Amino acid sequence: MSRPTEENSAVYIDVAIAKIGESYARYRLIRPHSESSMFKSVRRFGQLTPVVVDAEKGGGHEMIDGFKRLRALRQLNRETIRAKVMEGRPRTLKAAMIQLNREVHSMGSMEEALLVQSLYREEGLDQVEISALLGRDKSWASRRISLIEKLSEEVLEHLRLGLISPTQGRELTRLPRGNQKDALDTVLKHRLSTRETRRLVSMLIDNPRCSHEKVLWLPLE
Repeated sequence: MSRPTEENSAVYIDVAIAKIGESYARYRLIRPHSESSMFKSVRRFGQLTPVVVDAEKGGGHEMIDGFKRLRALRQLNRETIRAKVMEGRPRTLKAAMIQLNREVHSMGSMEEALLVQSLYREEGLDQVEISALLGRDKSWASRRISLIEKLSEEVLEHLRLGLISPTQGRELTRLPRGNQKDALDTVLKHRLSTRETRRLVSMLIDNPRCSHEKVLWLPLE
């Protein structure tokens, strides 16, 4: 790691990419188009803005913000990344992930939900504490927690990997968790669009259980 430098009163460091962990990446969703755009930008112009990492622990850092830039630099076999260090407990860093992306609107409701649920389930904060930490009202926190907890693990994993869109994931929350896997399999098998996914879910809701097998087998007819 190089010595820190000051730019506009903020301190930045160059961190060895090999020493950066991505345990917080599970709260962000991969969007293939955005990943591709970032890779092209970094390849052409280099890293234009610093990422944010936590304070060094055990000889390494955890990425807090800038996952697409990190993955792009790794693909390009770069050895270091320009970063700003942020100190704090996990709850503070998770809250920062939302705050850092709020002004640029680069975090969707599903990602916010993942972080809010983590603050609730993993950090032990109640909804009032979460709303105060994030500068939102309690109903906002409640809606985010409810959104993510309606999802089955299979749907959630496909969301994280970018295999379905956040909008498709939201549509699938209209189904009971136990019925989401069959609908997900149909969405993937037939490569359904968001609109087609919405129609599939509506048909499953509106039709009796005995007709679901046919709907799932021929969703476009």
